[in-house]
Amino acid sequence: MKKKQQTDAAVLFDAWCEVYSASDLPFPDTLREIQIDELIRKNKQAAYHYLYSDIPLKKRLVWLNKLFSDCGLTDYEQLLGLLKENSKLIRRNIERLLLDKEKKTRKLLEQLYPELDEESQNWARQLFKYWDNTHASAAKIKFRNKQAVIDYCSKHIELYCTQQIAWLPQKPYTRLHWANETDVDEFVPRHVIRYVLSEYMSLNQVVRLHACDAIVPFIEEEEWQTMMEELFRYWQSNSAEANRRMLLLPYCFYGSEQQIARLSSLIKSWSRASRKQLSRFVLKLLGIKSSPNALRILNEWMEISPNGTYRTTSWKAFRQAAIRKGMTVEELADQIIPTFGFNSSAEKEVSYGTRTFHVTLNPDFTLSVFDLEKQKVSKSLPAPTKHDDRKKAEKAREELSTLNKIVKTQTKIQRKRLEHFLKNGRTWPRNIWQTIFIENPVMRYITTGLVWGVYKEGQLRESFRYMENGKCITVDEKEFILSDDTTISLVHPVDLTSEILSGWKKQLDDQGITPLLPQLTAPVYYLSEEEKQGNTITRYSGTQVYISNIYDFETADITTRIENDILYIIDKTINIVVQLPFIIEENEVLLKEIYFSPLKEDEDMETIRLPKSEQLPLSAIPERIICSILDMLINAFSLEK
Repeated sequence: MKKKQQTDAAVLFDAWCEVYSASDLPFPDTLREIQIDELIRKNKQAAYHYLYSDIPLKKRLVWLNKLFSDCGLTDYEQLLGLLKENSKLIRRNIERLLLDKEKKTRKLLEQLYPELDEESQNWARQLFKYWDNTHASAAKIKFRNKQAVIDYCSKHIELYCTQQIAWLPQKPYTRLHWANETDVDEFVPRHVIRYVLSEYMSLNQVVRLHACDAIVPFIEEEEWQTMMEELFRYWQSNSAEANRRMLLLPYCFYGSEQQIARLSSLIKSWSRASRKQLSRFVLKLLGIKSSPNALRILNEWMEISPNGTYRTTSWKAFRQAAIRKGMTVEELADQIIPTFGFNSSAEKEVSYGTRTFHVTLNPDFTLSVFDLEKQKVSKSLPAPTKHDDRKKAEKAREELSTLNKIVKTQTKIQRKRLEHFLKNGRTWPRNIWQTIFIENPVMRYITTGLVWGVYKEGQLRESFRYMENGKCITVDEKEFILSDDTTISLVHPVDLTSEILSGWKKQLDDQGITPLLPQLTAPVYYLSEEEKQGNTITRYSGTQVYISNIYDFETADITTRIENDILYIIDKTINIVVQLPFIIEENEVLLKEIYFSPLKEDEDMETIRLPKSEQLPLSAIPERIICSILDMLINAFSLEK
């Protein structure tokens, strides 16, 4: 490129960065008309020359992200060369761009490493550590004995890393024993504990360190967890500083289920205190932990949290846990539904040592306690006597006092999930349906108020209810036997004739049953025969709407975007994106047609690739999905006044 052309390009680049980096400046029409991405690709050398020119750091950060993120340039030597500037912000942005590009950039970074200053070298080692621990082979690290652990830690402990734990008190980790060690006078060398803590505290990105995973089991578990609790509380007492939040990694990854459970209330308190980043950070860690309590906390936040940001963060963390287990999100959510210790008859025993009580979960989700000694029923456990094991008694009373609240929370979660299933028509083979909805006492009480259906090839063959006596009945109250190869789903009213729908409503009313969700009154909208033959719904074409009204209907599951006069609506529960093109005439917004496109498994509103040209035939979309979408649009835009 000629020098004058380079100069002209640099002027445009600088003008673009100036406006983009200044939030109070309007974007000039002249810059809007310039296809900046295309200009960069045609003038890459000029773009790189501007990147290394004498410009403010703020502009340099804007420009490097424009080149290597928006434009997708792959000349990574140019990007890595910026490390010589020794800027923490530049390193942070480069790290974000390189995290998933190890194959393309590792050798380049290794070659550049000797030329970097000490801080940049420390940063590079942490990036190498992140990459190394994202390899499946890294999980194969094993130690034969405690001496091998000691030798490994002695060899690999780094001064830079230990500097990151200088703020921690040393007393909690000076007298920890080896696991399964009979010699009470032999303690784990301090540098072993310091190695684990310092390795995590020096990280820039969240990752499980597999060497530490292999070391920690050699340490007495309860003592380790007690130590981490002390360090955790020390961090909390010092305002839980965000720049020291990496202490949460060893706390979560190697913590007990009780410690994980306590994080739930802590996340809530942080969210109320506007510590959004820290709350989301812990939710992400829980997804990596993936223990039963961790997954239940995530499930609660993703289903019933009032904050959409937390719900989305929880859903992503839960989804990653499901992927690692080779399951779908809903399959994993099915697996973690708690029984709270109740057997299939909704009963469990509680012991005070000398006395035993039977606790029963009632159909209305209240609890009753039967004292075997006094043959008496009450709503709570009695106070312990001098003959009881006080520790057992106090623990039992504490658990029971919170159980009512926990059960109610769980019913809210399952109600939300059932709403999804009613909308998307999820099905279960009979044996799995039996395990989830019948053998679990909490779910069984929910199940009896719902109408289920046997489906084959997407069509309803028979509807039935499960009764408390263990039998299934039809709408005319005849016994219905489920065959082993049956596929079951929640019935949607659109699948029922008006006569059968009325029959089910009458049966529930006669038996005084109020279902957990308004299944039989779900809105129903029918497509015309002409509409069923095509790909678009045109009945609302030309209707004037206030397009911003759709924002009132956004949830963690339903998100929207407007691009090029098309409103996109994504509903994660049905894996479909709804498209509503519109036109603007004399300050009025008029709808055109409505059509549906497939949403890929890994797509959400942040990652969706637009535009979507494929249109699904309306005949291929389950009627219940069309009902839910039309109901949302009708309510948002008052389409049927």
